[in-house]
Amino acid sequence: MFEKAPIADSFRCEEWIVVFGGDCLEFLKTIPDGTFQLVVTSPPYNLGKEYEKRIHLDDYVEQQRRVIRECVRALKPTGSICWEVGNYVDDGTIIPLDAVLFPVFRELGLQCRNRIVSHFEHGLHCSRKNWDN
Repeated sequence: MFEKAPIADSFRCEEWIVVFGGDCLEFLKTIPDGTFQLVVTSPPYNLGKEYEKRIHLDDYVEQQRRVIRECVRALKPTGSICWEVGNYVDDGTIIPLDAVLFPVFRELGLQCRNRIVSHFEHGLHCSRKNWDN
């Protein structure tokens, strides 16, 4: 049987599991260049939920740019990033965040290889979405 891996609270290359309960930029700055083969994240969508402060879309993109830059720095040259985001809603207009962030990834030399789009027929406000605008 497999031994349960301990959970560390700071990054060390020999750790299997690290859970950092703080600012992701603080954590990323502790990671040596070219460490990760894969980065998977689902950052806040800037919707103003209880765990995030809603900010202007331009400020959000700049905030994400700083995080993406650090992720790319910590990524191996052969590595990949999965950046799972949803939509930003501004006065009823739905803006896909992956499209807004795409230029940031391009500026940092990354190429989009795949795009996964989910279709939900249930959930909060699903019937109120207007895809014609």
